[in-house]
Amino acid sequence: MGKTVEKKESDKLLPKDLKKIGLRLRIIRKSLGYGNSDKFAHAYDLDRAQYGKYESGTQDLRISSLIKILEKIDYQLSDFFNDEYNNINV
Repeated sequence: MGKTVEKKESDKLLPKDLKKIGLRLRIIRKSLGYGNSDKFAHAYDLDRAQYGKYESGTQDLRISSLIKILEKIDYQLSDFFNDEYNNINV
């Protein structure tokens, strides 16, 4: 009948990586002095609900969306994915 589709290893990592990216965004937001993601999103003209989902790791984040966010805060992609990112545990 139907085949059982086994998830690829890369698919299993996706939620963990989304959480890690969200935590990195939160760390950067707080380092900029914003304790609240809504205020941060408003200050940088980002959709507040969408940005909150990115930080929580519950919304898939396209690389182009991440780049746009980083450009608004004058942050380089290479600085985002640095040693601090690599040391985040989820």
